[in-house]
Amino acid sequence: MAISRKPKPAASEGASVDIDALIHKGGSVAGEGSSTGKQKLIPVMLRLPPAMLEKVDASVQTRVVPTARTTWIMEAIAEKLEREGE
Repeated sequence: MAISRKPKPAASEGASVDIDALIHKGGSVAGEGSSTGKQKLIPVMLRLPPAMLEKVDASVQTRVVPTARTTWIMEAIAEKLEREGE
C-alpha cells in the first residue's frame, strides 16, 4: 500500500486578509436579534389549595380543544388583569 503525503492547500496571498476580514466582521449570536414575536416566560411557583386545583383541572378537561393547565391559568390571569384595568 502506497503512502502519500497530505495535500498542500492552495495558498494565495490575499487569503489571510480575507480570513482576517471575516473574523473581524463579527456577526450576531444564534437567536439574537431574530424577533419571533414570542415573549420570554419566567417560571413562577404557585401554591393552590387542592380543591381549587381540582376545579381548574376539571375546567381544563371540559374544553373542546385540549389546553395545558398552565395555559388555562395564564388565560385566567389575563382575563382578571383586563377586568381590573378597565
